[in-house]
Amino acid sequence: MKTLAWWFRIVGLIYLALGVTFIPSINSGRVETLVPGFDGAKGGPAWDGFLDYLFMFGLEEIVLGAFLIAVASMRPARYAPLVWLLVAFSMIRGIGHDLYMIASGYSIITNLVFVALHVAIIVSGMIIVRRAARLAPQAPESSNTLIDRATQAL
Repeated sequence: MKTLAWWFRIVGLIYLALGVTFIPSINSGRVETLVPGFDGAKGGPAWDGFLDYLFMFGLEEIVLGAFLIAVASMRPARYAPLVWLLVAFSMIRGIGHDLYMIASGYSIITNLVFVALHVAIIVSGMIIVRRAARLAPQAPESSNTLIDRATQAL
């Protein structure tokens, strides 16, 4: 489980780093890079709205990264299923979006770098979580774990 804990930490740091770049004071300097030819006036409603929208995306990245580091990495066995959610995010919101951006005429190089990052997260996550599952002691299966948990809580 140590490897899975480190995977959560590393991926968490990646999410934190990416999320911070969407803080408006940082992101405003790169709007032209993100959207070449952006035609909203700097400081105008389109510009500010775009920054605000991306800020919410960045906050999601920051929260996810912080959770991976502060919570999931401390109890990796408990949060192992979270790897599959991150794999799905990397496939759909990551690679799918990157390919959409390439098809829409945005930077091929930049988006291919992000495709490579998402592939690395997907492949490493799948390998590590499967290895962790093989090595983890198996709890006996219950016919109705939700009821068992509720009963134990009483």
